[in-house]
Parts: sequence; C-alpha cells; structure tokens
Amino acid sequence: MYEKPRFREMLVTELTLSKTNPRFPKPVTSEEEAILTFFKLKRVGPKKIEAIIQDIVETGGVLEDFIVLHKDNEYIVYDGNRRLTALKLLLDDTAELIKDLYPRTYRYVEKVKHSIDVKRMNLYAKIYLDPEAMANHVIKIHSGEQSGAGQITWDSNEKDTFTSEFFSKPLNIGNMIYRKLEQATDRKILYDNIKNNGYATTFERIFNFSDIRTRIFRLERGVKVDLDNVEQFNKVCEMIEYFITEDASVADVYTAELTSTFFADILPIKLIDPKDAEKEPNSGNKTDSTSEIGFDSDIDTSADNDTTNTDTMPNNVSDAEDKDTQPYNLFLNLKSVKKNVKLYNDYDLNDLIEVATDSNGENLKSKVLFSSEGNYIRENIFSGNAPTGNYIIQAKLDHNGVFISRSVEICVYLPSKTIKIDQPKNEFFKSIASFTEGEVKININNTVNMLINEIQSLDNAKNYRYMIASSVRQLLELSIDKVIKDKNLRNHGNPKQNLKFLIEQLTNRTLLNQICNGDNKLKFQYTKNLLGAIESDKLYDYLNLITHDSYAAGYDELVEKVNLRVTPILVFFHNYLHLS
Repeated sequence: MYEKPRFREMLVTELTLSKTNPRFPKPVTSEEEAILTFFKLKRVGPKKIEAIIQDIVETGGVLEDFIVLHKDNEYIVYDGNRRLTALKLLLDDTAELIKDLYPRTYRYVEKVKHSIDVKRMNLYAKIYLDPEAMANHVIKIHSGEQSGAGQITWDSNEKDTFTSEFFSKPLNIGNMIYRKLEQATDRKILYDNIKNNGYATTFERIFNFSDIRTRIFRLERGVKVDLDNVEQFNKVCEMIEYFITEDASVADVYTAELTSTFFADILPIKLIDPKDAEKEPNSGNKTDSTSEIGFDSDIDTSADNDTTNTDTMPNNVSDAEDKDTQPYNLFLNLKSVKKNVKLYNDYDLNDLIEVATDSNGENLKSKVLFSSEGNYIRENIFSGNAPTGNYIIQAKLDHNGVFISRSVEICVYLPSKTIKIDQPKNEFFKSIASFTEGEVKININNTVNMLINEIQSLDNAKNYRYMIASSVRQLLELSIDKVIKDKNLRNHGNPKQNLKFLIEQLTNRTLLNQICNGDNKLKFQYTKNLLGAIESDKLYDYLNLITHDSYAAGYDELVEKVNLRVTPILVFFHNYLHLS
C-alpha cells in the first residue's frame, strides 16, 4: 500500500519547479532554465502560459492541488509545474527573465501582476515523502481513463449539462432536442433510435448552420430554431429521421457545405408563392449576402443583428452611399483540402492558410481558429499524439459579426521506411551473446521498429533518460498488444497483466522449442531460464517509475534493464510473430 499524502497550505516561495520534468528533452539545472524550457516546448509555449496567468488572475487563485515530493529540504512540484511557472512569473521581478525573448508575454505579466498578490496567496499541496507513492499518484493523473480508474473526460454534452445547472447557461439545441423528444410521447420511436447515440453535438452543428435555418426553417439571420414551435419541431424530427435513415455520421454534416448538400432534398417548412416573394422577408429566393464566400454559421450570434444588409436600404441612395453600405465579407482559402502528417509529428495548421482577409483587405490569418471533434488541436497545432487515421478539421474565421469556415482532412500516417542506423550511437538494444546464435533482428511492426531506431540514433543518450524510458515502455506495450491481437490470445485488460500472461504461456516446452528455432536462433535452455527469471510485474513497474524523475535510477541501470530484459522479450516476440 502506498503512502498517503499530507495536505498543507503553502506559499509560492516555498515550492520548487522540477528540474527533471518528463516534458523536458533533458534535465535542467535551475528554475530559471525550467521556466524558459516551458516557453520553448511546442505543447506549452508562451500562449498557454499566458492563458494560465489569465486564469489565475481571474480566479484569484489556483484551484488544483500541487503534488509535491519533500526531498533534501526542498518541496519539489511533480504535478502543477505549468501553474507554478505562471505564479513565479507573477512574483517580484521574475518576468525579467523573459523580457527579451518573449516580449508579448512580459508585457502581459507586467500589466496584470499588480492586480494579484501571489506572494501571499495560499496554495494547496499534497506532500509525499515516498517517491514511489508520489510517482504512482502522478502517473494516474497523466495516464488517461485507465479503464475507468483514471479521470474520464467529459464530452461536450456533459459539460453543457453541467454549465447549464451551475452557471445559468442555456442548453445547446442538441441537448434540448434529446430532452424534448424524451418528453414527447408521440415521438417515442424516434427517441429510442437516438437515445443511446451521442448525436447531441451533431444536432447542434446541423441546426446552427445559417443556411439550414434560413432555407429550411425560413428564419431571419441570427434567429434560432424554436423547439416549442410545433411546425419547427416537426421539421427537426423529419430531418433527424432522414439522418438516421441514411445511416449518416458527423462526417456527412461536418461543414455548412456538407450539411446543405446532405439535406438538399428536405423541403422548407412552407413553400412561398412567387407572387408573394417580395412580401415574405424570409423568402427562399433571398440571396444570402455571404453566399459568394461560403456558408456561415451562427453558433455565436452576439453580433448577428446586422442592419447594413442592402435588402433593407432605400432605392434612392447615391452611388457613394451604396458603395459604403456594401455587405462586409470574409475570404478564407486553404492551400489544400487534404494534408498528410507523419505519426508523432506536430503540425502547425496555420501553414495551411493561403488567404484570410476581409472586404477591407485586412490580414486576418491570426484570427483563424482550427478545431476538430477530438482533443488533438491546441493553439492551432495538430498534436503528434494523434493515432493514425483521417481527421476532419474545420478552419473558422469569425470577425466583425461575420463567420466563414472551411474544412481540411488531416491524414496521420506511419512512414513506410524507418530510420536506418548502420552503427548505433549508444548502448541500447545490444544482443546478449549467450542468448542467441549469430545476429538477431527485431521486426514487430513499423512503430516499434521506428522507436528502437530512434533511441539507437541518439547522441549523448544520457541526457534523454526519461524520454528513452517512456519510449521503451511504449514500444513494449505496442509489442505486447501486437502479439495478443495477431495470435488471438486472451486480453487481460492491461499491458502489465498481458506481459505476465505471455511469459507464462509461451514457455510451454513444445511452443518454446518452436519459437527458439524460429527466425532468430535462440538457445533453448538459456531462453527458458531467462524468461523464468524475468519478473514482469517489477519490470513494468520500473518502466513506469523511471519516466518520472523522482525515481533515483541511473542511466547504467536503464541500459541494463533494456538489454537484459526488454531486448530478449522483443527478440522472443519477433520469433513468435513470424512462426508460420
């Protein structure tokens, strides 16, 4: 059982930034260097630090507890280093450190730091004396849902329901549709068809597009669909039924253009006699002033009551006045509708923007925001953490009350060629002479091969101990998963248990003999003894712990673990996977 933390109120001056943060490419020697390293990291950077500072100033404090290890008379923070960096910048003259390198952030800090006294601010910390107990806590925070043991991220609808309850914000139309259908006894069949599917976000998307609201619902620009209006509610139900009948998904209605095309056969609420078109302000014959630049969406309608539309202007205005009252338009063009991105590589989506301007000629590239259904975009950077596959990304430009969007498909792929290392530049993944006969090869899959080669290609590998440990753990997990899936073996739910199961199962004498006579020639008795000596639980726990700098393990120990334990397992897996 792990040590339980002590809870304590602390001051910012008592807390120390971690100098061996796993986010850093290599350990640093001072807090000042740690602060500058955060600014250099793509996944953090100045904008995110500014956002944390803004949150601290607006909130008047820090809501989350810091996780701290008390070691050598220091209180070292292992979870909350970005927050602590923001606090340190607000403290005294620390911001002078970034004045020349990051002048915008410096100016922002100088502007707001006098509005809050961080030196006297009470911060809340969970303090550990045992490094392993602390590391166990930090790992659980940073390892996702963990089959339910970790924190399960809210989807947009769960967040919407919560904010509606506590912040008096109206539910979005997607959630409102679900609630309305649940209460409508005559719509039970329709509700049953959607109740177990997360369509609320998709419905919000559909019924907030301007073209849908003006063409199908005959609404003025900026006016929302009213579910309490019988005619409009019936039309909503008709469109949902059509969506389900066509077995559609969010990909079919991701953009305004796609949505309009998908629902092209849906008739408007009522047809207008052409003779009465001039009398009907919401006539389907009316041309949207933004039609030449793409469909718009009024998800944010705070500036939708635009009175400069030429349809409302008198006919006898002068040419000069007419020119002054032309509709304000936005123009957004992307260089491509599809972009291939290599696995594990961040990609700056801003590079896709060809033109982003308005009818006044203003450069609006900095106003374009990219978004997607997943959580792989931060500050317009598409994360290298995204797995292989295709992602529909929406580029949005919202300026002066006018909105325009474009979509692009990001294809994350694994390069067919891996890095070739003629002579490894470090000691990792060296073969054990007494274990094999002749040269060995490891070919699990492209990802594992790439990780091995990348580790072997590192100069000064001692400076990258935490990164190497993390990569070794990842490639071992991927290898375990590959064997389980390819050989149709029972999945025990997590890599640690699966590794234990594989070592037990594959040491069956008959199977072990076949594996030893496989692609790599392995010595039977040594292989049997080696696998029997591997304590899989301890090996896996070690790889977890060493990714956090609290674990006082040296570089030589990591090399030994990789070469004497991980490498034989990978060689063994290679043979098993390549058995005919």
